[in-house]
Amino acid sequence: MRHVVSAITLLVATLVGSAGLAQPVSASAGRCEYSGRPVDRCVYVNGSGLNVNYIDATITFVTGQYLEIEVWGDGIYYRGHGDQGAPSDQAKKRLNINRNLANHSWVCVTGRWTDGSQIQPPACVEIHS
Repeated sequence: MRHVVSAITLLVATLVGSAGLAQPVSASAGRCEYSGRPVDRCVYVNGSGLNVNYIDATITFVTGQYLEIEVWGDGIYYRGHGDQGAPSDQAKKRLNINRNLANHSWVCVTGRWTDGSQIQPPACVEIHS
């Protein structure tokens, strides 16, 4: 059985200006970018191989800041304030996908400031069979 692999590789480095190391995992994958405050970014993809059941995205920031959470991938895009009930220092979003994503595609999470600028680097995981 093939698995989802967590990574930020040279491809994403080219796209977002940062490189990371590949980490193989069993059936699901997660990745966080901890820059310390102001904003930490985490993505967790639940699935097996190319099939993704759901994506959990979280950004953690200093209480009182106004940020949006942004999630993107193969045919996936969300930008907003996340799900209700999150602590005052977080924005969380669960996206139910329940489909195969393209081989070697990426799912990424970051935050956006009120001026629209994106926090770099995003947290990303690679989907592959």
